[in-house]
Amino acid sequence: MRNPLRPRRLSARRGAVIVEFALVVPFISLLVFGIIDFSRAYGQMNALDSALREGARFGSKIKNINNYDYTTLVKTKVAEYATQYGFSGMDMSRVTVSLTVSSGTNTEFITVTATAQPIPLQVLGKFLGVPAIAVTRSVVFRYECAGLTLSQCI
Repeated sequence: MRNPLRPRRLSARRGAVIVEFALVVPFISLLVFGIIDFSRAYGQMNALDSALREGARFGSKIKNINNYDYTTLVKTKVAEYATQYGFSGMDMSRVTVSLTVSSGTNTEFITVTATAQPIPLQVLGKFLGVPAIAVTRSVVFRYECAGLTLSQCI
């Protein structure tokens, strides 16, 4: 039996609130999980930057760069630091190390570059099929012995 004191409109409104809630929740959850995914991707990008920076710093301190396989040494350091900083899935085949030589044979700068490193969006990738973000980063350090002879550098 219907309560005569209760207005009819109020009881009809109760069902509309549930429907509105059901329509809005997917969009709000997509927004929240998108923010979480992109913040995790930003953290991965910072870890990649830090690993490249540490590898370039290590390479810039090698005293006699011509006597070593500096590319392998720097790539090994980049891989170590990427693991320490929590960058998962570092593809070392996409990391390059190059030297900028000026004024004859004097090395000026060392450049470490990661080209098209994939950073996955884990939640959005699983549910919506969003592909991984391809990030290219480059770090340049001045070689510590730049402008010095080998005897001055050591």
